[in-house]
Amino acid sequence: MIFASKSSKSPFSRRAIQALVGAIVAAPLGYLFGRYLVALEKAGALSVADLGWSDVLALLLAAMMVAVGLVTILVSLSRHALGRQINPEDARPATPSQVVFYAQNGLVLLLAGVMMAIPVLAPVLFSPLSPMIASAAMAGLIALFLVQTAGNIAIWARSDELMRHAMAEIAAISFAILQGLLFLWAAGEKLDLLPSLTLWDAASVMMAAYLVIGMIITWRRGLAG
Repeated sequence: MIFASKSSKSPFSRRAIQALVGAIVAAPLGYLFGRYLVALEKAGALSVADLGWSDVLALLLAAMMVAVGLVTILVSLSRHALGRQINPEDARPATPSQVVFYAQNGLVLLLAGVMMAIPVLAPVLFSPLSPMIASAAMAGLIALFLVQTAGNIAIWARSDELMRHAMAEIAAISFAILQGLLFLWAAGEKLDLLPSLTLWDAASVMMAAYLVIGMIITWRRGLAG
């Protein structure tokens, strides 16, 4: 027996359309962010040459997470738009619980992006960085971390078993891969075979790897839509 889809669009075509829409939204945001950095450099408030590779990676990750977080929050403001995002085959609006769930996801991503950007931008925007500003930035990071942790706990509590299993799988695979790579790099560094990494280098790579692993798993499980 052959089962026909109720929709003329395949899951691949829907995801391709979603990826295209995401690119259309992210492209101008990335362009504006780049223009902002160029303006800061021309004004003498930022020197791109002083940024290390992990700083550039952190800023790219921060821009991506802020953009996706803002888009998610904006979509959650419309129950009809969110309903079409959740199930393109059904025109029903999203439920209030779904709205809250997606808004929380967007907020957590937005906070993560801000937290990644602060340690990089604070030293270059307030150079030389005074102890008072550094302490204020660290206090802000701790506060944002606590709010984001509460948001992650709320997301876990609202998730169904499929989503929780995916989140647990992402955490387990990320831990297994990253702790292995960290050990191998530390061993190579100890043997003078590899260059030294700072904790910030490791944190930037860890966040990038976590996001890539998360996207692969959610895509494979059909949760990316």
